Amino acid sequence: MTRHARHTWPGTFRNPAQDTKFHAQPVIFSSPLLVDPRGKTSDFSRVAFEADLPRIEDQTNPPCQRHLFNPSDPNPGRGCVNLPVGADFYPIYSTRLDGHRCSWQIGGPYIPNTKETFGGNSTVEYGPLLASFYPAPNGKPQYILENFHRTLPFNPCPAGHKGSDR
Repeated sequence: MTRHARHTWPGTFRNPAQDTKFHAQPVIFSSPLLVDPRGKTSDFSRVAFEADLPRIEDQTNPPCQRHLFNPSDPNPGRGCVNLPVGADFYPIYSTRLDGHRCSWQIGGPYIPNTKETFGGNSTVEYGPLLASFYPAPNGKPQYILENFHRTLPFNPCPAGHKGSDR
């Protein structure tokens, strides 16, 4: 398989003409809104990026050791990687401006009209491993590394607005 065959998302080629020739248009969507009981809408104050790569990493050597406690693996987090094994690319979320409206899109960092790429790759965008709490059959808590997770302290793309200049 050639290296380019794995770059099948929009925005993975630096050259926009080449990218358009080989890839579909990106999926574009607006930020969700909160709706209060009276029907008034407001933007979320912050956003987070999350990828469940540890749950699908069975091809790493050693395998992704996801259990922190109850039971625990000998080296929690060892083998949990972002990019996935064998991947040249993993899609990211980015923002764009269409007129004065900010929208989200998914693909690579080179989609035309992109405003913000949040690091430009999956390692930066999705951040470090996150331990999640689950009840265990024995009634005690268990903590498992399920996701790579990064929370931004702001919303860079409010619905219907121009978007942050951060």
